[in-house]
Amino acid sequence: MRWILLLGFCSAVGAHAARVQLGVERFVELYRDSLRGRSLAVLTHAAARLPDGRLSVELLRESFRIAALWTPEHGFWGTAPAGAPVPDDTLMGLPVYSLYGPRRRPSEELFRGIDAVVVDLQDVGIRPYTYVSTLALVMDACAQRGVPVYVLDRPNPLGGTVVEGAVLDTVLRSFVGMLPIPYRHGCTLGELAAMLNGEGWLSRSGEGVLHRCSLTVVPMRGWRRAMVWEETGLPWFPPSPNIPSPTAARAAVITGALGEMGLWSVGISTTTPFQLLGAPDFPAETLAERLRGVLRALGVRVGVTQFVPRHGRFAQQLCRGIFLVPEMRHDGRLFAAFIEVAEALRHLFPAICRELSPASRTMLERVLGRREFVESLCRAGDLQPWLTAGVEAFQLRRERYLLYR
Repeated sequence: MRWILLLGFCSAVGAHAARVQLGVERFVELYRDSLRGRSLAVLTHAAARLPDGRLSVELLRESFRIAALWTPEHGFWGTAPAGAPVPDDTLMGLPVYSLYGPRRRPSEELFRGIDAVVVDLQDVGIRPYTYVSTLALVMDACAQRGVPVYVLDRPNPLGGTVVEGAVLDTVLRSFVGMLPIPYRHGCTLGELAAMLNGEGWLSRSGEGVLHRCSLTVVPMRGWRRAMVWEETGLPWFPPSPNIPSPTAARAAVITGALGEMGLWSVGISTTTPFQLLGAPDFPAETLAERLRGVLRALGVRVGVTQFVPRHGRFAQQLCRGIFLVPEMRHDGRLFAAFIEVAEALRHLFPAICRELSPASRTMLERVLGRREFVESLCRAGDLQPWLTAGVEAFQLRRERYLLYR
C-alpha cells in the first residue's frame, strides 16, 4: 500500500505577519539528512524562486544530489509561448529534460539512477494551466516504478476560498484539462497532488490495480486560504510569458477561454495580457457600459481603451476594447465575471458561434470542460448553471485534502 504523508497544517497569520515560508524551504530543513546522497530529479522552473530571488534549485543543490531537472510547458525560463514544444537543455551543468514536447510524461530513460522526484512549480490556480497535468503524468509514472515524489507547496495566487466553474467532464479529458476539478479549483498544487493520489485519479496496471504514488507533500507555513498573492510577502516571478503579474493570473480566469475562440484579442503580446478584450472594430463603449456595474459587484473594474498586439490575433493593428482590473480580493468572483462577459458578447454578437473554426470550438470545449456549456453559449442558453455545475460535490471531496485554513 502506498502512503501519503501530509506534513501538518498551515498556521494562521495576521495581516502584518512575516512572509509565507515556502515548501522548498521546509523541505531542506526536514529532509537534508534523510535524503543526503540520494539522486533526485527536480520538476521545476524559474518561477519557483526563493524570497531573495534565487532559483529554488540553487538552494536544493546546496543540500542534495540533483541529477537532472525536468520542466513543464513554457520551459525552464518560462519564455516559450503557449503550446510551443520545448526542447531539452542544460542548466548549471545539469541536464534539463522537457516534459512539453514529444515527451509529455517522463520516459524510462529519465528514471535511470533516480531515487526520488521533487516537484517545485508555481501554478496559477486554474484547470487549463497545464502544470497540474504534468504533475499528474509525473506522479503516475513514479507510481508505476515505485519512485517516491515530494511536492514542495507554493501559494495559489487566486487564494483558496472561492471555487467556481463547471467540473470537467472526463469525456473531454486533455492536457488542458486532465482532472475532474472546477475551472477555478481553489487548491494549491500540493493539495491537488494529494487528491490525485487519494481519489484514484492515477492510472491502473494491466491487472486493473490502481496505481498509488509514494507521495509526500511538504506544506508552506503561514499561508491562509483567504490570502491573495500580494499578502504572502513573496515576490512574483512569471511562470509563463503571459502571466507577468498576479493581476494577469486573476484576469486569465475571465478572458482565457475567450481567447481560445480566436475572434478577439485578449491582450496577448501586450504589456497587460488577459486584461484586455477587443478588436479593430469593437463596441468597446457599449460593452463597458453593459458590464461596469455587474462586474464591479464581482470584484472587477472595467474601462475602455485602445491597444496594439505585437503578434498573434490582430498583430500590429489598433484595437478598440475594454480594460479589466480584477481587484486584489480573495473573494472576487472571477469565473462569474467570465460568464457575464460571455453573455454580453453573445448579446452584441448573435452569430458568435458560427464564426468559430472547428479547431477553436474543440479547444473551447476542452478548456471549459463541458460540451453542454459551449452549446449553451452558442444557442442562447442560460450560462449561469455552468458557474456551479459539480462544484459543491468537488468541495466535499477536497475537504480531507486541504492543508490550510
